[in-house]
Amino acid sequence: MTIQTEDPPEVDRSSHNRQELFEKFFRQHHDPAIRYGIRRGLSDSDAREVAADAMRIVWQKCEVLDESAIPFLYKTCWHLVQHVYRDQLRRFDAESRARQHHEFSSTRETAKDDAERLREAVNSLGEPGSEIIRLLYWDGLTAAQVAAVTNRTEQAVWTQASRSRRKLAKILKGNRHGN
Repeated sequence: MTIQTEDPPEVDRSSHNRQELFEKFFRQHHDPAIRYGIRRGLSDSDAREVAADAMRIVWQKCEVLDESAIPFLYKTCWHLVQHVYRDQLRRFDAESRARQHHEFSSTRETAKDDAERLREAVNSLGEPGSEIIRLLYWDGLTAAQVAAVTNRTEQAVWTQASRSRRKLAKILKGNRHGN
């Protein structure tokens, strides 16, 4: 007696493979994308939202989901962080106007820890130096990846990184001596 079986329905293997590739990409780069946002001063929840939105955009826009998608991910994160900054600035401006309107004022001093001083020092470098330092040293991207994110050559990235490191050393040395 022979049992006749039907062939399984055709499965779109390319779609299944793309999903597997994305899941692997997500596992490898989601947490670093969150840390990217946190290092740029976002709250944990804002950083997670930026990372999730960036991953969604990578899924929608990137045909190839391998190492070549990393610069696109970080460039997308950068744009999304800028949106958060803009929203925070708008919210801050509205709150400031409300305080002025109601004549509320309060001042308080907060102690700065080393990480905050370092973040301020890096921010004081200005662009593109601060972004290149963050991408190279905090986010761990290669110079080639940073070049793709910042639309520069790899040599220009190394030159800017060298200049920025020297400026950062001077800034931090001045802060240590109370200048």
